[in-house]
Amino acid sequence: MTRIVLQDVTMIYPFEKVSGLFDRKQKKLILEQQKNMPYTSNEGVIALQHFSSVINDGEFAVILGPSGSGKSTLLRIIAGLERPTLGKVYFDDEEYNNVKPEDRDVAMVFQNYSLYPNQSVYENISFPLQVKHTPREEIDAEVKKICELLGLSRKLESLPQDLSGGEKQRVAIARSLIKKPSVLLLDEPFSNLDVIMRRNLRTQLKKLHQAYHTTFVYVTHDQYDALSLAEKIIILKDGIKQMDDRAAEVFLHPVNRFCAEFVSSPIMNIFEDVEVKKDSFSLFGKQYQLTPSRKKHLGKEKKVTVGIRGSNIHAGKEGIEAVVDYTEVIEADLIIHAKIDDQRFVIAEKYKEDKETRYLQGQKIYVTFDEDCFHLFDENGDRI
Repeated sequence: MTRIVLQDVTMIYPFEKVSGLFDRKQKKLILEQQKNMPYTSNEGVIALQHFSSVINDGEFAVILGPSGSGKSTLLRIIAGLERPTLGKVYFDDEEYNNVKPEDRDVAMVFQNYSLYPNQSVYENISFPLQVKHTPREEIDAEVKKICELLGLSRKLESLPQDLSGGEKQRVAIARSLIKKPSVLLLDEPFSNLDVIMRRNLRTQLKKLHQAYHTTFVYVTHDQYDALSLAEKIIILKDGIKQMDDRAAEVFLHPVNRFCAEFVSSPIMNIFEDVEVKKDSFSLFGKQYQLTPSRKKHLGKEKKVTVGIRGSNIHAGKEGIEAVVDYTEVIEADLIIHAKIDDQRFVIAEKYKEDKETRYLQGQKIYVTFDEDCFHLFDENGDRI
């Protein structure tokens, strides 16, 4: 196991050089795209800026963020495939900025499976141990152990071409983990898989982590992966760390509007320009009291942005009148799209077969809000 410390890490990629006779049009296009990135300097595109974090021994950390947020750059820096422009990377107490990837005791799993096509599942998984000249009996025991955890015991003689996408990814994970690296890095390994397969692999990955106690660092843009797998979640936006905390804390107490909306299952409803008067704010004509802590941090704000998850809004016989727009079923949730005047929002209920027919387009319903579950944000999007 290894404790990873990233200290004030910044990564700047140089601008594309438009020179030579060939591919000038393509190079100019790349340069134009680079200069339109959110953060640039005279040296180039700032992909990651002043990032600091600690990933503890044996922890399952998830780096979460939209495309282009710097997730893969951060993973490559940990792997040693990129050297940061500024800042330090430590494994335990030793600086690793100049340590080569092959000397880091790190394994990496990518989106594509990269299996040897002419080798069986057994041969693919055992290859790292064969290279180390591990005794055959030990190889056999380790392959059977990891295949049992990943549900591959009946596929040992199969070739990659005979496997499903999920099975191929399980083989790739097993091959990376069988040599017992101190750190396992996973770069969106489930992005090519369907919903059911992703769910199954999440369960198996958790079992692997519990069995091997290796430090896992998992990159994804999928909030479901993050919330179901992570002990720690690191949220990135435009190369800047937004939040770095336990998974429950990220979900329950997002530090800003971006985190609240990005980690929002069920969806976070956002109501802008909500009026504040002394000890309360008004939403759809109803007053809601501010806690002493919120009053203290409110300052001179006259209006705030209010967020509340769909699971904290309830349809019943009393409350504020609303109109149903349409409904949809997402896994175990019935999502009711409704509106009050011109303000649209969603309600999330647990799905039951008789419930969907209760809500018809144009139907009037009455809604109430869980007063303890409001999230308030100031004009900069920071949590109040």
